[in-house]
Amino acid sequence: MFVGELVVKSRSEVAIVGGSMAGLFTAIALKSRGFKVHIFERSTGALTNGGAGIATHDQLYDALRTAGIELRDEMGVPSKGRLMLNQKGHITHTRDMAQTMTSWGLIYRFLRAQIDEENYHSDHNLISIKSNSNSIVAAFSNGYSVEADWLIGADGSQSQVRKIVAPDVNPIYAGYLGWRGLIDERLISPKVLEQIALQVSFGMAPGGHWLGYLVAGPKDELTSGDRWYNWGWYRTADAEELSDYLTDESGKYYEGGIPRHLIRKDVINKMRKESIDHLAPQIQEIIAATRAPFLQPMYDFFSERLIFDRAILVGDAAFTARPHVGMGVSKAADDGASLAQALGSSETSALPEWERERLKYGAAVVNWGRDLGSYLGPQSEDPDAQAKAAHYITPEVLLSVTAASDPSQYL
Repeated sequence: MFVGELVVKSRSEVAIVGGSMAGLFTAIALKSRGFKVHIFERSTGALTNGGAGIATHDQLYDALRTAGIELRDEMGVPSKGRLMLNQKGHITHTRDMAQTMTSWGLIYRFLRAQIDEENYHSDHNLISIKSNSNSIVAAFSNGYSVEADWLIGADGSQSQVRKIVAPDVNPIYAGYLGWRGLIDERLISPKVLEQIALQVSFGMAPGGHWLGYLVAGPKDELTSGDRWYNWGWYRTADAEELSDYLTDESGKYYEGGIPRHLIRKDVINKMRKESIDHLAPQIQEIIAATRAPFLQPMYDFFSERLIFDRAILVGDAAFTARPHVGMGVSKAADDGASLAQALGSSETSALPEWERERLKYGAAVVNWGRDLGSYLGPQSEDPDAQAKAAHYITPEVLLSVTAASDPSQYL
């Protein structure tokens, strides 16, 4: 606990706002280079399974190794490839692609264990930042403040740090949302589970595709019968529909995302009805077994700057890419590792060079996500845009490029 104020005056002190993936990766990278780091997270207590499932790739493995974590076989569920189910439940397309399907919670817990309790501060909601020539001061709604040499904004797509330093930069709604679910695999019939267990399964429907795969269970279990099944379904929805979906029974609107227990039953029932109308019986069974599906509006944006005096943006606070690329975690890790190297360098050009490189890379990831989601949301009348959408909606392409095992080839 702090007593009124935590004052940091060593040149190597860094305050990180945001205690999720980007914040943890950045903290670990800075620690490895001798920096003293404090993390300030707005949530109370341990974070939950945000994002649920993660399809791995070489960039993620490299990022984890840099953070001192070797992603072993027992840290995920193996997947041999991908398959497409049509509305009747028949497999129409397949694609070999060996991957380990891990979970957000599993990686989070490995990272969190590397940060000492006295350096991780929950229930700290940022309200203001003030920079001077030698330090930066952050104040929180609980009355505490911190002074450090650098402040890192690693607080996600709805970043409070970014809202303060760049108030005109806001995520852009992509015109569609994602229904998400995470359920005990035992809720799926053995016949269906046998068919999809070692695959990433897809289904096509008007307005967006469905996909699902097995991940580690609630206590990171990987044995059959103890795992979770993670799924998502992208659905086109204009701004008016989104506003309705994010409004609870009392009429309260949740701009940043509605808590799952407050999603109206009529909205959930509409989604279930659409699954019966358009998706395979196997998928209908999985959706029906999900008692508490949740909503994720799709946004993207990229910053034109990452450095604002002594405040620096990383992860989704700097660039928010659509989840189709499957690179949110590895990009956050790369941001943190490369930033730690730049801050630890004696070269005066290191930090500006870091910003130029990360701006270029972040823009490439966001644009790739837009390409993959080009057939979702409102459709352009431009012939080139229509041709792009027609390309990415084909099952062969969808199975090959979504959260691909080697995304670098597309950037």
